[in-house]
Amino acid sequence: MTVTLSALYVLLGLGALLQAPAERGRLALVGLVAYAVAMASYAVSPGSRDPQFISAAARTSGAAFFAVNTGLLVLGAVLTAAAALGALRNHPRSPRAMALLATSGFVLWRLRALVAASGALRSVLTVAAGAVALALLGIVLRRVRPSSRPSGPALDWAVLRGRPAISAAFVAGALGVVLGPHTGLVFIGLLVAAAADYLARRIRGHAAFPWLPVVTLGLLPIWWLLATIAGPLGLGVAGLGDVPLSPRAEILLALPLALVVWSCLGLWPAHRLFPGGLLAPLGVALWLRVARPALADGLDHWQPLLMPLGVLGVWGSAMIGRSSAALNALALVALASAANGSSAAALLLMAAALALAASRPPAASASARRLADRLAWTVAVLALPLLLEAGFRRQVTYTLAAAGGAAVAVWLGLDPGRDDSDAGARESGAVAA
Repeated sequence: MTVTLSALYVLLGLGALLQAPAERGRLALVGLVAYAVAMASYAVSPGSRDPQFISAAARTSGAAFFAVNTGLLVLGAVLTAAAALGALRNHPRSPRAMALLATSGFVLWRLRALVAASGALRSVLTVAAGAVALALLGIVLRRVRPSSRPSGPALDWAVLRGRPAISAAFVAGALGVVLGPHTGLVFIGLLVAAAADYLARRIRGHAAFPWLPVVTLGLLPIWWLLATIAGPLGLGVAGLGDVPLSPRAEILLALPLALVVWSCLGLWPAHRLFPGGLLAPLGVALWLRVARPALADGLDHWQPLLMPLGVLGVWGSAMIGRSSAALNALALVALASAANGSSAAALLLMAAALALAASRPPAASASARRLADRLAWTVAVLALPLLLEAGFRRQVTYTLAAAGGAAVAVWLGLDPGRDDSDAGARESGAVAA
């Protein structure tokens, strides 16, 4: 029976995510990032996750490409084994740690033929180089980051728990964005939801200027121009692909619409201006329902700008400890790549970001926080190979940079020394006037 690289990845992921407390598995999760990079690369070329097929291709080619990627697979398994050994050192009888160690050993055993076919020496050198690079990065992160780092603000539910009129307006606006059959309903829905969110935060003194509502006003001229071009065809969401937009018009409209989505996600370095949170899914819906069907060529034109914006958000959010924002930034990278699997990756990462933000204080209980936190990282782990495969099909360099940011987000997001108690308080006052 063939055991695919994906199946081995799932086994390693489950072993890492079942560690308790969760930070014991963070080294294993970093290893999973390396494993996912290699697995996604093999899925693109030679186009398979079957180790036997890849081994045959490696023997035929002899290229260093196979040695490097196989080395990354081995590095991922080695790091998960190291995480298991570290857990066993503190708790020698931990069944979860022993299960992770056994899983890592099984993965290494299954990779032995691929290592031999790819060039054992070169694969080992890749493992050593990767381990040194990660060690150096860990030293840098240990030196530059403050001793107490918040993991990000709690999800702001005030717009749904405050005044009934504001809550109803937000829900109606969100439904318009997600389910509206006409582009106008999608745009107006986002305007209403952004305004309702601002009013809820304004009442509590957490917002001084309506940055996002002002940005979403840019949807109105986009709507007018789209309607003018569409003419009698109309702007029904289902028929946006039939609107006869010229290449120049697509280029003109794609960037402002993409920037509205970027603002909804609340990414670094504009995280103090835009709230993200519950508005992030609405931004993803705007992209998937309107931007991509109507302006595909225009978005592809701006891809060299949009993907770096996402990568910048990943690294910036990770470095300041906003793990949920880092996941939203990875979702933007997935959306911008626009390859097979990118939409699914973006939706999963957005859901993971919501779950992670919901796990921050003040959640209902400590057990609820742990459950939401574990669920969030589980979904993110499942989405990572989809993101990387889609990215490698379009922009290899930016995708590798995003993978590095994901590793940093995992390492700092699961920092055992983090201080969650005042995370919400720190962020609530950090809104620019």
